[in-house]
Amino acid sequence: MSPPSVFFPDDLLTVFLSLLPVKSLLRFKCVSHSWKSLISDPNFVKFHLKKSKSHNPQFTLVTHHVKDIKGESPYGSDDESEVDYSIIPYSIHSFLDNPSFTLFADHHYLLNEKDCSIVAGSCNGLICLSGFSLSATFTIHRQTYEYWLRLWNPATREISEKIGCFIDYRDFGFNFGCDNPTGTFKAVASRYIPDKLTSDVRVFSFDENVWRNIQSFPVVPFNLSRSGELEHDAVFFNGTLNWLAVRNDIPYTWYHHPENLTVEQFVIVSLNLGTEIYNMYTLPQGFDEVPPAEPTVGVLGDYFCFSYSYKETDFIIWQMKKFGIEESWTQFLKISYHDLQLNYDLSSGSTLKYHLYFLPLFLSKDGDTLVLYSSQELKVILYNWRDHRVERTEVEVHKTIIDDETYNHSCWHIANGFVESLTSIC
Repeated sequence: MSPPSVFFPDDLLTVFLSLLPVKSLLRFKCVSHSWKSLISDPNFVKFHLKKSKSHNPQFTLVTHHVKDIKGESPYGSDDESEVDYSIIPYSIHSFLDNPSFTLFADHHYLLNEKDCSIVAGSCNGLICLSGFSLSATFTIHRQTYEYWLRLWNPATREISEKIGCFIDYRDFGFNFGCDNPTGTFKAVASRYIPDKLTSDVRVFSFDENVWRNIQSFPVVPFNLSRSGELEHDAVFFNGTLNWLAVRNDIPYTWYHHPENLTVEQFVIVSLNLGTEIYNMYTLPQGFDEVPPAEPTVGVLGDYFCFSYSYKETDFIIWQMKKFGIEESWTQFLKISYHDLQLNYDLSSGSTLKYHLYFLPLFLSKDGDTLVLYSSQELKVILYNWRDHRVERTEVEVHKTIIDDETYNHSCWHIANGFVESLTSIC
């Protein structure tokens, strides 16, 4: 007598499958036509994404790989360097459980193989990459460049062809997010136009496959004139892209005369990706003096955050409890450098202090442990703010198993939140 077949109600099966990783779900598509139909259903994709955000939050571990190639010249003038980046999604839970480990980046995670060099951002399991190259078109005064975008889902290993291509002058930065009500993915390209003291801002809707010019920034985001960087400057949160900015007519880079700034000049400019309209938000009233290092905006848990160094003795994090409501700013943490076991003894007036900063990356699920990047150590610190316990991390990522001649460096300052999903690149 054959054993009775196991029967799962559809609702129970949906919940069970939604808790599985993408790799398993892709294999389970082969179980039956009904399973394939369920796993491919857009409603299930959204349900799985929601579960992944709460049960398996991840981050993108970015590593810089540099291999020196010796030339024929005895003076080294013909030497070259082979440069590449890897972007590896990794579980936050696994990192907190074991903050010291070694990874090897397989070819799937290397940017050079994707003909891209810039990360515009990530949202709902997709990473938007950008690339550029010299264009055959040029003017008498300036060389033009061809830009393009590619959407990549590391979990399903799908990547789009080059899309959103356009030709223009250099200095564009790219950011990426999603209009939550419609689910439309959008990229934003922006640059500063020095001779006009204004900015050029364009929005690309992936469902329309077209770029549109929108209003220029009402204020100047930090480092707007910087281009060609791997990282993106804006923070995606709740259907908006957000930049820390200053009320100036020229782009501002923190390393150039920060002593000329006043607290009143700082502001957050927020672009709603649905309406494509800007909003501006003031910073917490407790932010009453210009910090010794560049402040940052980010996301911790479910809250939009603003953080900065205070008097070279403490690090302060504020949370906006209700996004867009300036009165909802609440001080979350004030951490002394003594508790972090840091040596932050810099002489007054030293220019080096402007290059040192701390970047809060993630919170543990219970909210007790902060993952904090220290530019002084080029490492990540795990800080339990309830019992003031501190742990240094040791993470190594190699391009290949045998790469003795390659210099590998983890770029923690551009680690970004990520969630594994079945979201399609189309």
